[in-house]
Amino acid sequence: MSAVLPAWLDPRRSLRARFALILGASGLALALLTAAVVAIVQRSQLTEQQGQAMRREALLLARVLDGALRQRLDQLQATADHPLLASGLFEPGDARLLLEGLRAQQPAFAWLALVAPDGRVEVATNALLEGRNLGTEAWFGHARQGPWIGTRRPADPALAASLGLVDGQPPQLVDLGLPMTDMTGRPTGVLAARLRWDWLQELQRSLRGDAGAGIESIVLDRDGRVLLGPAGWLDQPPALAPRPGAAPGLLQWPDGDFLSTWVAAPPAGSGLTVLLRQPAALAFEPAAEMSRRLLLQGMAGTLAFMLLSVWLAGRIARPIGELSAAALRVVHDQPPEFAAIPPEREDEVAEVAHALRRLHDELSRRLADQQLATARYETLFRDAPVAIYVAIDDRLRIANDACLRLYGAASLAQLEGRGTTELFDAGDAALAAARLRQQQALRADGAPTPTLEHRIRRLDGSIAAVESTAMLLALAEGQGVQVVLHDITEQRQAQAALRELNAQLEARVAARTAELQAANAELDAFAYAVSHDLRAPLRAMTGFSQALVEDFGPALEPAARSYLDQIVLAGQRMSDLVEGLLTLSRTVRGALSVAPVDLSALAQLALADLQRAEPQRRVEVEIEPGLVAQGDRRMLAALLNNLLGNAWKYSAGRGDAKIRLYAVMRDGMRWFCVEDNGAGFEMAHAGRLFKAFARLHRQDEFPGLGIGLATVQRIVNRHGGRIEAEATIGQGACFRFSLPERPQTHSDQGARA
Repeated sequence: MSAVLPAWLDPRRSLRARFALILGASGLALALLTAAVVAIVQRSQLTEQQGQAMRREALLLARVLDGALRQRLDQLQATADHPLLASGLFEPGDARLLLEGLRAQQPAFAWLALVAPDGRVEVATNALLEGRNLGTEAWFGHARQGPWIGTRRPADPALAASLGLVDGQPPQLVDLGLPMTDMTGRPTGVLAARLRWDWLQELQRSLRGDAGAGIESIVLDRDGRVLLGPAGWLDQPPALAPRPGAAPGLLQWPDGDFLSTWVAAPPAGSGLTVLLRQPAALAFEPAAEMSRRLLLQGMAGTLAFMLLSVWLAGRIARPIGELSAAALRVVHDQPPEFAAIPPEREDEVAEVAHALRRLHDELSRRLADQQLATARYETLFRDAPVAIYVAIDDRLRIANDACLRLYGAASLAQLEGRGTTELFDAGDAALAAARLRQQQALRADGAPTPTLEHRIRRLDGSIAAVESTAMLLALAEGQGVQVVLHDITEQRQAQAALRELNAQLEARVAARTAELQAANAELDAFAYAVSHDLRAPLRAMTGFSQALVEDFGPALEPAARSYLDQIVLAGQRMSDLVEGLLTLSRTVRGALSVAPVDLSALAQLALADLQRAEPQRRVEVEIEPGLVAQGDRRMLAALLNNLLGNAWKYSAGRGDAKIRLYAVMRDGMRWFCVEDNGAGFEMAHAGRLFKAFARLHRQDEFPGLGIGLATVQRIVNRHGGRIEAEATIGQGACFRFSLPERPQTHSDQGARA
């Protein structure tokens, strides 16, 4: 063979032929490898790109179908909340008319019904299935608990007769249902519906109208059975288990390989799962075409490469020795020399020679910079104000002066070689083990360990509290760990002293609170006792005065009779004052029974009582509905009775009297306002309003005891709220009070101050 080939083509005798053979074979192998790699990469990219596109499309389909079903549920909820049904008192005909109206608006509903709690159909569209018990059907139990979307099933014979057959079979329907309650929240049954399955199928087809070629969509219900898809798949689980959380990928189905992706709707909604899949042949057709083109181009390039390599071999072989020698000089840290390469040469070999020279110069410069940086680091490490040490294989090797001072060491030799467990206090062995685990998890490009607070034992046996962090450090000897420690001993001592001071303050506050509670209890007992002790002499004085009037009235002089009348009136006034004192003392006794209180309803009751007491008065009343506050119903009723009673009393002189109860928001706080257009008062005397027995008007103008507003203030304070008043003489007054969202339910002792 060698005798037949020319010398320049024989690889054993020609460097150019050897280069051509080696480089040609390498080029061909590279072309084949490139085609294979590109095919793999292209398939991977197509899998990701097409898969993500399919996933977005599946997500859109899932959201639209889920939204459509949830919209039907919302329409059912709106019907259930209709006042006619929510009242619980409706005629079947009216309810059926309401359901028929909904079905007329939404043809997707094939049947609607009101189902009693025992499962009996009370009212239905077209009166279908009325009286039938549906309590045993699977969907009914779910619908009693909350909104429910069921699975596909054929229509009942009665419904099928009304709806007609589809391809000779009963139409397919989907169960919907949700619980119904009356206005008091009491369950009254289930609002049920049967949704046309063909409507859902048409919605799917409309969404898939512009889908890519070969991509098919399958929709599963919450039980994992096919709800929408090929006819042979319906009402049975797919061949492969759904994987909604998995990334799109190539799956082996019984009918072939398909690029598949799963998307699940929210479980709280319809519970649907959407599957999109595309045959692998269609999905990866661009990759196959790309591989064929690359293979042809690679073979053509290989042939050209072989011819070019023959020409290049002669030009490259000679300077190779020179480059090799120059590279060896660089390895031995000597400048490269190229005596055989003329300075004017500008080809690739000359560029390599220049690159080697620049490489040697750059390595020399970097080495000098590294030495300078090392010297700077050593200076910073040594003079740092915080304690730092470096450990290799969990053994201390280097420590700065601050670290030596922290541990009380005179030299590095006293600490060198100690491990983390030895550097921690023995009582913090668990923390030392945790720090070792943190250090083992460190990465070269990662963040330092979290700050760890622990104790260390100095060489003299004393204990110090520190905070430490660790980070990975690349060293010539291998991977090391740099640990930074901050001495927090004085800080912890200060915190302990502060905690002790706070404990002392809390003890003092508790003692003062107990004293205040005892004083308040004693004051209430005193008021109660005084009030009861005053009643007996008052009754005697009033009784004997009335006896004098009855027995000796005709014989008395007019002046004497007048004096006796004044004594009786004064006794009755004193009795009223004693009763007011008892009422004020009893107002806020006992713990709060906190619950939502309808202030609007309480106000209506109070004003109705006032109107019955004075039926001849005409007062315009305006009460904002739905005013609800958290508090004690008994106390809040007394509060409104006093405020509304004052508004009624002080507006008695006006023919156009008006009383309002409303709420306003101010500075993020809700204020309840009782407003009238009555006599009003001077704002200069507003400070006396809430004092017991203090009055701003004469008794003959507006009679009263002067304890109503004092009672109101105590009730508001008892709830932890605020009250304020504003008025203008002759134009009326406005009393505003605010209550917290969650009043404290502690006993009344602390609230009486």
